[in-house]
Amino acid sequence: MARSLLASASYVLLIGTLGIGEAFAFGVPKIPGGGQLPGLGGGGGGTNAITDKAKTKAAKTILKDVGKIAFRGGKIVASKQKWACDKLGKAQKIVVAINNADLLEQVSDLRETLYCGLTDPIPAELLAPEEIKGDEKENFAS
Repeated sequence: MARSLLASASYVLLIGTLGIGEAFAFGVPKIPGGGQLPGLGGGGGGTNAITDKAKTKAAKTILKDVGKIAFRGGKIVASKQKWACDKLGKAQKIVVAINNADLLEQVSDLRETLYCGLTDPIPAELLAPEEIKGDEKENFAS
């Protein structure tokens, strides 16, 4: 056992002295002299999920969706107001996390326009008329 331990220690010392030990450090092959093998650099698609660019895109997508769904003809759709406020709350958290002042202002303005977090009722002139579904229409026989 002492002989194999001595042989192992000699082997490690020899590799360390010659600089060969760096060639396979941490399982990533390296070319002696400091270079790396091509194609093993890392990065790429998986890192996009944690970048500010991805978070900015997510916040802009939320703003776009809210603009399409919560408004009709420039007026607020009352049935979509709570949903829109919840989405804008998520967008606001994202924007605060990435510290983007322009987007924060857009989100705050849209939350204000939708009366998010306010206890005052939305004025009737700002509400879009709700569409009545076919089964809710009254059909009177004439």
